[in-house]
This record gives sequence, C-alpha cells and structure tokens, in this order.
Amino acid sequence: MRVEFTGQGIYLADLDLWLDPREPRPRAWISHAHRDHAGCVHGEVYATAETLAFYRLRHGDALAGSALREVPYGQTWELAGARLAAYPAAHVLGAAQLLVEWRGRRLLYTGDIKLRPPLCGRATEIVQAERLIVESTFGLPIFHFLTREQARERIVAFARQALEDGRRPVLLAHELGRAQEVAHVLCQAGVPVAVHSAAARYLPSYAAAGFPAPGWLEWTGDAPPEAAIIVPPRLRACLALRGLRLRIAYVSGWAALDNARARTGAEELIPYSDHADFEELLELVEAIGPQEVDVVHGYTDAFARILTLRGKLARAPERPRPVGDNG
Repeated sequence: MRVEFTGQGIYLADLDLWLDPREPRPRAWISHAHRDHAGCVHGEVYATAETLAFYRLRHGDALAGSALREVPYGQTWELAGARLAAYPAAHVLGAAQLLVEWRGRRLLYTGDIKLRPPLCGRATEIVQAERLIVESTFGLPIFHFLTREQARERIVAFARQALEDGRRPVLLAHELGRAQEVAHVLCQAGVPVAVHSAAARYLPSYAAAGFPAPGWLEWTGDAPPEAAIIVPPRLRACLALRGLRLRIAYVSGWAALDNARARTGAEELIPYSDHADFEELLELVEAIGPQEVDVVHGYTDAFARILTLRGKLARAPERPRPVGDNG
C-alpha cells in the first residue's frame, strides 16, 4: 500500500484516505478528538461515535456539508477494495486505532495511544500487523508514568491535603481527556469539583459513556471554598486574577520533566498521561509484531533508532512538528 507522509498528514493514496490531516481534505480518518488531530472540517469523516460527538461539539454548523461516518469498534467496512476496522486505543474517550487490510497485508495506524488501562475509557486492544505507524509522543527513556491506580491515589490525596491545609487545590489537566478523568476521580471520592468551561463541556459525554463526575460545578471564577478547581494548563493565567490561596498540581506526562514546576507554577507533579510512556511504547511494538515501523510525532528519530537497535526495521518519515500540552 502506498503511504505518503506529508507536512499536513498521512495519505493512503490507494484509498484516497487521509489519516488525521491537519488541513481540510475530501476524506479523512480521525483517530480522536484532540485539536491537533480533529481541528479541520473535511468532506467525509470516518471516526468512532464518541469522537464524532466531540467533533460536532468543536465545529458545530461548519459541518453542515460534511458526511460523518460512524465506525463501531471491531466492525469491518470496505473502502476502495480494502477492509478497515477500528480498535480501542485508550487515549481520550473514543480514540481508536485503524487497521487496513490490503492485498493480503495489514497496516495499523495507532494515532495517540497508551497500553495501560485509562481512568476513563476502554483499554487498548492489541492488533497484529505487518506494518505499524505509531505515535511516539513520549518515546524517550526519561518518561515513566503512573498507573491509573497510582494516579487516582495521588490526585485524591493532593486535593484532600490541600483542603485540610486551608488552601484551594487546583489541578492543571488538558481540557479533553485528563480533565474529565480528574473530575471523575475526585467526584467519585467525594471531593467537590469546579471545572473550567473549556473542559466542562465534554463532561456530559463522559457521563453518558459510564464515567460520571456527580455533583461537579462549572467554574466561572468563583466556587465553594471546599471545591477543587480543574483548569487546562493553557488557561492557568486566569488563576492569578482571582486572589485565591492556591496549591497547584500538574497532571500530565510532561510532569515527568525536571522543568515542569518552573513552566507551570505547580507544587505537585503527577506524571499521569493518556499517552504511552517509553516502556509502554516498546511493549506495544513488540506485541503488535510488525515487520516495518514508521514512527510519527514526538521523539521520532530517537525512538526509531532505539527500535532499530532492538532489531526492528524502523524509520521516522515525517518532518518533526511541535508537541502540544495534551500529554
């Protein structure tokens, strides 16, 4: 199968199908609803039901001319002579891998993925393929993340201790994915939560999928003094205007870096991510068992070299692009 790696996405030429393109295209597969993967309006879109729900929420009336094709997990469909199927990727709610079977060979595109079970969502299903296109956001040995059980304990303990100390707990968490997981964990533990509107709009979809955050409030600059506040990292500047006595935690894979406190102003670093850490990525590649590996996004050159040293035929075909704060 012809696979073209361009500055605006990955193109499966034989199917006329783009994978997570970063410019409008006639036909696209969207692996999940983060802005760097689902930020454009396309003519025809294939994605899971949850991803399409977030996609509609993001783009609204701009989708009036788009054909949105809902893809259930595990069900195959045909496109231009190929058989395709989506499988859970344990990233944000609705995230999916895409398996393409073409002329007796299997190509798997992971999108963003993690191997450990998430706090909210479906666990990744391992799918064997001869060729793998894998995202390597955290593809360096310095990245080691908490399990969901460890993350749950750290998040709840941080919030409770801050409240006992008479300080307002603030948790910096990406607006789609981790913010809803943090809200779910705290509310289930009986800790009142106020959620910034940028993240609050996604909470009903998580509740409908079986991951509620009972009793949450939308944060509009004020909240009960006993409530923890959840704010996306990109909007943390709004906290400085409120005159609150805060204690801040940063919940992210990037919290594993030494400079995380200086970058975020957080006292507490909680290295939990909706991406795979380094060891998970290695385990994932071994489990899939590909003959060829294309490494995209993140530390691509380094991770491809590491795979090569481990006996894999690996390469980093894309031009490097900046990684965001959605780790």
